[in-house]
Amino acid sequence: MVLIDRASVVAIHLDQLERSTAPEAPGVAEAVYASVALRFLMDDNALGRVAHDRGVSIKVEAPAFENIPVDQALLFAAGGYPYDGRLTKAFYFYRGAGPTSPHRAQFERLLDESPETPPMVALKLAKFFASPCLGLHGEILSRERLVRYVANKCGGAHHHDNRDKFETIDEQLTDIGQAIQMRGDQLSAVFLETLGTAWLLLQSSGVSALRKALG
Repeated sequence: MVLIDRASVVAIHLDQLERSTAPEAPGVAEAVYASVALRFLMDDNALGRVAHDRGVSIKVEAPAFENIPVDQALLFAAGGYPYDGRLTKAFYFYRGAGPTSPHRAQFERLLDESPETPPMVALKLAKFFASPCLGLHGEILSRERLVRYVANKCGGAHHHDNRDKFETIDEQLTDIGQAIQMRGDQLSAVFLETLGTAWLLLQSSGVSALRKALG
């Protein structure tokens, strides 16, 4: 006998995402709760399977970074979601070069090719979770990888089965500074992008239709 069916649990976690993103300026607690809810929705494609069962197609509008040199950035964050009454723009931090440096032209080119408001593109669910949201020393983290990191580290959702890989992320985040503040807020880019992933997902018309179908 099943304790609770998958569709009901998906509905519970979607409701949790709404609660986590409801405040104008969510904090660490909301980001942690959002990570745990997102982790469940991703596991075994729970959200996608329930949507398929209900005949609902889900596409999510998210920032697109094709032809943008995010892999050259020391720090990159995707942005594209509201926080504290303003749109959080994409953030890029490249290694600086002085005005007489032979690398100055390359530095200026990187800046020119890195828009604060990149184009938005509609992505199927799997591609949305695979899309880039954070970069550390040139290594790009997908939304899925970041969410799993936060859920594992802060939410106790699962014990990672590849400890070496998990600790590599931890070292990178520590090295770049877990408390880097993208807008002077007391919230790191790690938590902001977790909340951003939740917010973008909830804006999907497919997710709205599914929540209505689930009652």
